Amino acid sequence: MNLEQRLAKKITFIFNPLFIAVYAFIFYLLLMVLFNGYKDASTIVLKSITLYILVSCLLPIFIIYLLNDNSFQNFEQKAKDSNTSYIIICISYLISYLYFSILNISIWFNMGLLIPIYVSIIPLILRKQTTIIYEIVIMGAITFYIFLLTLQFYYVFSIFPLLISIFCSGLLLYSLQIQNLFPSNQTLHNYLIGCLITILIVLFVLII
Repeated sequence: MNLEQRLAKKITFIFNPLFIAVYAFIFYLLLMVLFNGYKDASTIVLKSITLYILVSCLLPIFIIYLLNDNSFQNFEQKAKDSNTSYIIICISYLISYLYFSILNISIWFNMGLLIPIYVSIIPLILRKQTTIIYEIVIMGAITFYIFLLTLQFYYVFSIFPLLISIFCSGLLLYSLQIQNLFPSNQTLHNYLIGCLITILIVLFVLII
């Protein structure tokens, strides 16, 4: 394994789907605080991030770890091969969504929290029909969501978050290609699935 492949492997780890959801949540939260000007914002942000990391990231990792006979050997592959893993992840995201939606802060914040839930459900539906690359799907969904935010709030919203998201998407796609994990047409297909998920979420929320 050469230097480029080792670097690509580390990048892939950084963009683990559960980590991506946390990055996105922090981004949504900072936007919410910025636009609403909450008092004691730093306390709110720290408490919210801690809660989200515990419930939506560390808890599912711990449960999936236990279900795989307390071994990290082939941990990621076993998790992807099991419907149970996706159900656990989906439930953890749903718990976080229900908690933060009770606060009734912002419809756009709620839509952002729905993304990982829908992305977790998709593999359960489509995995027998096509290869689902979880990290690509959620990255595509979040990037398209940030694109919609940029269009909706263009008068106050910087384009830099969208550019950063596009850059991260390219970095993840490149890292997967370097490791020869998936053909390019599969990664593009999954990225478009992610974009479609965001469209469905927006339509679902607006209709309801």
